[in-house]
Amino acid sequence: MIFDALPAPATNRSQTRLATAPTLTGRMLAVGLMTWWMVPFLLFFIVAAPGGIGFEFKLGLKSGATALVLAVLAAALLRLVSMGSSLWEIRQRRQRRAVEMEWTLPNSERIRPISIVVVVQGGREQVVEAVDRLLALDYPRFEVIVVSDGSPDGTLTCLREAFSLHPTSRIIQKSIPVQTEPTLYASTKHPRLTVVAKPETGREDSLNCGLNVSRYPLICALDTQVTLDADALIELARGFIENVTQTVAVSCLAEFYGDASTPSGSDIRLSADGIAPMYAPMQRSVSAAADQRPLDDLQRVDRATLFHVQWLLRAGVGNLAMLPGVVSLLKKAEIVAAGGYRTGYAADTLDLLLTAYRVRKSEETRRVLFLPEVMARIAPLDSLDETMQARATATQESFGIIVRHLGLTFSGQGDWRARLALPVFIVTVLFAPVWEWMAVILVDVAALAGGFTFDELVALLTLFLSIGLADSLGGLLCDEVSNRRRRSTGEILHLSLAAITHAVTFRWMMGLAQLRGMLAYISGRSIRETM
Repeated sequence: MIFDALPAPATNRSQTRLATAPTLTGRMLAVGLMTWWMVPFLLFFIVAAPGGIGFEFKLGLKSGATALVLAVLAAALLRLVSMGSSLWEIRQRRQRRAVEMEWTLPNSERIRPISIVVVVQGGREQVVEAVDRLLALDYPRFEVIVVSDGSPDGTLTCLREAFSLHPTSRIIQKSIPVQTEPTLYASTKHPRLTVVAKPETGREDSLNCGLNVSRYPLICALDTQVTLDADALIELARGFIENVTQTVAVSCLAEFYGDASTPSGSDIRLSADGIAPMYAPMQRSVSAAADQRPLDDLQRVDRATLFHVQWLLRAGVGNLAMLPGVVSLLKKAEIVAAGGYRTGYAADTLDLLLTAYRVRKSEETRRVLFLPEVMARIAPLDSLDETMQARATATQESFGIIVRHLGLTFSGQGDWRARLALPVFIVTVLFAPVWEWMAVILVDVAALAGGFTFDELVALLTLFLSIGLADSLGGLLCDEVSNRRRRSTGEILHLSLAAITHAVTFRWMMGLAQLRGMLAYISGRSIRETM
């Protein structure tokens, strides 16, 4: 996707507010989207023909409930259209990739080196294993930069012992201001590894510190919870190889362990000099989960639905929101132009892309890609409470970022998908579940007041159930038909039962979590501080 960028304003990084901080405009928008249904309620309550206060109240409740039901139905149709568009786009891509089997990589001059930046804040048992996996990735030229953000549990000591670290010095280009001066360590075992030790200043400052230390033009910021497939860097870098001047970001979504993916259509292995590709009809290696829990299957269905519903955001902006485990490969110059990382959370890359889009010169074009292939893994969350807290936090942060960049919709710049992506995301992803809860409550109250007959109440509740089933089964169906996974018939049937459970229970609980996230945004309280 290529779109024009806007002129760069003169901004000071130190004066930039946190990207997810609530603004007056954001609060007004959030309150308006949560209370707009009161307009028809008050209209019919006040303006209705004389019939007694009870009749007017009943008519007002029915009008407000009907307006909410229509809004939920419209949002559901938009979600289905997005899923269908996502399915079509992925199938078209896979057909093109099948034709590209004869495509050969150009010479090594166009294979750009990559800096992988990993921030660790404890968890020494997992860090060494995660770094080992990164150092074993299949790519001609890359470096791994591990930033220890004041880890208190001896993580730095473990890294020293495991990789034979010793203090080193390097000329650091301070592209982004940081709060502290880091101490650098090099490894005698792995020349590609650099460890950065610094006091605790937060994940976003640590990412910017790793960005300053990095030597290569492409940056991949990772969490230690994300495991890349061996050829993930090759697949991500292909977008830059095909169009090295205009491509600024290539992303993909990590999936849960145990979800086997199909071959990408052009699986590649590079020779040592990075010139001759070697094709192999291999299937990506997957670590199957030992114990499959019902909660894991519910998260799988929810993840598939959110992935396909966000088609406009993927196609127009090149990234996702609300989903942990998005892996992105970005031009370092693009991150610097955006002022560096500002959130430190799951939506940091989305904020970077939107910010860089605004500050670029109007005559420049940018190409962003989101690959549907599965090339990274992440573990599902352990408990329902943790899942709901994560969804509430993602809602609060995503809405804060989207509101800050909502002006791009009205700027007249770029492709129609880029302009529509943000408002459609607000309606279909952020507020549709909240409206469903409000609609169900208001319909029940209106029925108790006599506004709806029993048959009408049953029909409306059936409609809500049908919307949920279409949403849950639709996401799973898109995943299977688009061939993003390789699942057996038994697994598909098992997940279909999970999708029904998801429609009846899990998605409603996620709706409550999103309501909590919106209320936290309006109040200005951080959910992370209360967790």
